Amino acid sequence: MYKIRGEITSIEDENISTQKGDFVKKLITIEEADSGFSHVQQFEIFGKEKIDVIEHSRKLSTGQYVNIDFYIKSREYKGKFYNTLMIKEVRIEDSSTRLAEESVPFS
Repeated sequence: MYKIRGEITSIEDENISTQKGDFVKKLITIEEADSGFSHVQQFEIFGKEKIDVIEHSRKLSTGQYVNIDFYIKSREYKGKFYNTLMIKEVRIEDSSTRLAEESVPFS
């Protein structure tokens, strides 16, 4: 399991229709906060049930700082590997805690 902290820059819902049925996935893009660089990462939640579990107790919106626990899903297609960052858990930071952390000078 991996962890990352950052600010949500976009949230997109994507509906997928296949012969096996209709599916939904949510794409959450964040700008990493702790690296000192503006690394942007996109994470995925696949399936309505998992999306409902993540969103049940929290409303995600752009501009929020979040801590994300995720795992990397990898698959091979025609000799190339493709990776997806799959969300396991999202925790929204309290803005007062974040502001207190940002105001502490380096020691």
